[in-house]
Amino acid sequence: MIVFIYGTTAEAIKIAPVARRLEARGIPYESWLTYQHTAALRDILPELGLKVPTRVIADGRNGEPLRRSRDVVRWLMTVGTWIRRNTRELRRTLPAGSVIVVQGDTLTTVVGSYIARRLKLPCAHIEAGLRSGNWRHPFPEELDRRIAGRLASIHYVPTEEARENLSSREAVVFTHGNTVTDAVVDQGDEGGAGGGSFGVVLLHRFEFISNPQLVDETFAILVAESPLPLKLMVDAYSGRGLEETLEKHGRAKLEPQAKLRHGEFIGLLRSAKFVVTDSGGIQAEAALIGVPTLVHRKTTEQDEGVGENIVLSEWKTERLSRFLRDYPTYRREPRRPPESPSDVIVEDLIARGLAR
Repeated sequence: MIVFIYGTTAEAIKIAPVARRLEARGIPYESWLTYQHTAALRDILPELGLKVPTRVIADGRNGEPLRRSRDVVRWLMTVGTWIRRNTRELRRTLPAGSVIVVQGDTLTTVVGSYIARRLKLPCAHIEAGLRSGNWRHPFPEELDRRIAGRLASIHYVPTEEARENLSSREAVVFTHGNTVTDAVVDQGDEGGAGGGSFGVVLLHRFEFISNPQLVDETFAILVAESPLPLKLMVDAYSGRGLEETLEKHGRAKLEPQAKLRHGEFIGLLRSAKFVVTDSGGIQAEAALIGVPTLVHRKTTEQDEGVGENIVLSEWKTERLSRFLRDYPTYRREPRRPPESPSDVIVEDLIARGLAR
């Protein structure tokens, strides 16, 4: 039995192409959810064609998403209680040849890898091997990846650099890219959302919004120097922190944009003249689409598109200013990986006797 363990919308988006391919072959799977994201994750499951969760490990913090450190602590306590209560039963009832599949760099990635160890099952890690080389940036994602890398037994790596990072490990499989590219390609090549010239801004990571000086400097430059109006993506996790920023810098150029369905968001990216984001998932999507993108991070563990249509800011405001001025020079034609990463993963699981 293949068991996907995930808890965020980004994980769901990247797992869904693999799950759809399993279903197309009549191969069963289960989904165990931790709901780091709550309402947003519940809303996206039907859109992605993912099954209702087989088991709920935790439901965020009392049904609310994890926003603060104390929320994470209480969530981890709930997860720990679930593991203690269910380990014996799961060891007895899961069929032989089962595998736990985790994705990416979240706390749930670590939790899923640990559950696999407790159940004495192999753990397959999708998007494995990515490293920034600095455990402080991005935090805690870099630590999450390193821990999952220690616990996992099968590593699905999206880049040659990631494969090199895990060169001392066994069962390292090159997937020719990130499964998020399948999430985009599977939707077809329809055009974008239209509506004139605009930029898209999505800045929501804790590392960014917990740094008031950086937030203020960033939005001051965006408002003063962007040649285009900006659609500011706002969700349950960044909305409160960005509300004060909107009030301070004004709404004339910053238009709040409520969270979109994934397909609608991809259409928005295709229509945008440029993107400013701190999201690794959007970096991979933007690299595929070819839209000029500034990744507003100190470091990034991914190399997709960097040096082509993607610029890493390293939190240097002069790089943001230069990007806003020169963004048209970064646009390039959309590209597809030579193989479907999700197909590679499914074929490997079948070859190992873990998908049947």
